[in-house]
Amino acid sequence: MKKYLSILKKIRKVEYYLAKFYFKLLEDSASMVFYIYNLFSFTVIVLSVTLILLDIFNAIPKPVKPVAENIIDFATYVIIFEWIGRFILSSNFSDDLEKNLFKFRSFKKAFLQALKPKWDYVKSFYSIIDLLSVLYIFQPLRLLRILAILRLFRLGFYKFILEGFIAVFKENLSQLIFLVILFSIFLTFMSLWIFTVEHKHNPGISSFYDAFYFTFITLTTVGYGDITPHTNLGRFVVMLTVAGGVGLFSLFTAILSSGFIEYFERIRRGMVEFKTLKNHIVICGWNETGRYIIKEIRENPKLFKKHIIVVTENESETIPKECFLKVGDPTKEDTLIGVNVAAADMVIILAEKKELLDEDTIDARSSLIALLVRSLAPKIYIIAEFLKEENARAAKKRRLANKIIIAGEYLGKLIGKSVIQPESLEVLEELLEELDIQVIHFGELSENPMRVEDILKRLGFVKILGVFKGKKLVLSPPLDLVVNPEDRVILLDEEKTV
Repeated sequence: MKKYLSILKKIRKVEYYLAKFYFKLLEDSASMVFYIYNLFSFTVIVLSVTLILLDIFNAIPKPVKPVAENIIDFATYVIIFEWIGRFILSSNFSDDLEKNLFKFRSFKKAFLQALKPKWDYVKSFYSIIDLLSVLYIFQPLRLLRILAILRLFRLGFYKFILEGFIAVFKENLSQLIFLVILFSIFLTFMSLWIFTVEHKHNPGISSFYDAFYFTFITLTTVGYGDITPHTNLGRFVVMLTVAGGVGLFSLFTAILSSGFIEYFERIRRGMVEFKTLKNHIVICGWNETGRYIIKEIRENPKLFKKHIIVVTENESETIPKECFLKVGDPTKEDTLIGVNVAAADMVIILAEKKELLDEDTIDARSSLIALLVRSLAPKIYIIAEFLKEENARAAKKRRLANKIIIAGEYLGKLIGKSVIQPESLEVLEELLEELDIQVIHFGELSENPMRVEDILKRLGFVKILGVFKGKKLVLSPPLDLVVNPEDRVILLDEEKTV
């Protein structure tokens, strides 16, 4: 069993780095990389679907067909690449395998159990669509190429892009309508002018439709050259038309580009409601401690997939790019509803220092935020930071949070310990930074009570630092201590200590 667990340790590292890479591309909507990649992927898929449809109706010219084939195949490889990523992200295979090894003591049974979440993904709608749409790439299955058209359904992955387009057009509708009207008036006027000037001298402009076509092509600055002005006045009209076209299309581009930039900035700056987020982490208030919190979350193999929203009134704060920013007052119920706090996994309340606010007022704000959060999400786990010890004690009595931390308390204890025994600080630093410590419900490992000695024999390369019996923590538990399914065990990875 120890041999399996040792191999599993190496698999876990590979799985973690692959999952982190794919999460950044496919799911981390707080990252600009996510938007860049998905815009690229969306373009490739839409282009490939268009080419497949044209190919079905034999509408692709022979000289262009090899290029079209390459684009379709490239899109296929993109789909395979994304399918592998979503397969990896669908579950934490190494953790599931380790827990099932402990439960069943059989590698085969544990392996099959750990594969169940992966199999659920393989059976899902989008997975089946992806698999069917790429089958043709295998030579014996080339006849199934018609199924590649199914990739049209995977555009559901890019719903946020379509929503972005709709939002930008809605918000800029009045300006766009004004520009369309202006464009239509200018196009009609210039068409009449060029028709009046040229139709007697130019066989290419024998009707108003010819003049309209010529003006439209000129206005868009394309200029095919199939029709050219024959008179000096006609050339002057064309110059004015080109100048007007450049100006009008520049305005179109400016409005749309600024609209999209503003839309993505609103997502980043917290001006878009986060009603669709679930199982995320909300940080209310901001101080330097927040940076370390976010760093720890992002480097944790079990937490890095969680979205983080920072709620603060201070727009000038430089929040790490790995999280969303909601600009608002966390003491207001509407602000907390806006970040969907009811569906969050955890809320962290930081003591945010502000001008003209003393420590008691800051702690009062933290208490108010905790009360509001608890009213919106009664079962949510809350960690709250307080500045003064007496305020923290009062908050503990009222059970405002699951865990209350006094700012500077742990730092003071560390420094105090180092004064008495300098070596103890090195031990604590090692525990905090280097060692892999996990707290898990024992019920995830076994449905039956077990002694600590028997647990250690099964775990192999893991040591037990302590056991939570309800709220009581038993450190360095004796070997004969019985651990029940409802207890929580603190595991220390022995390989990290080597």
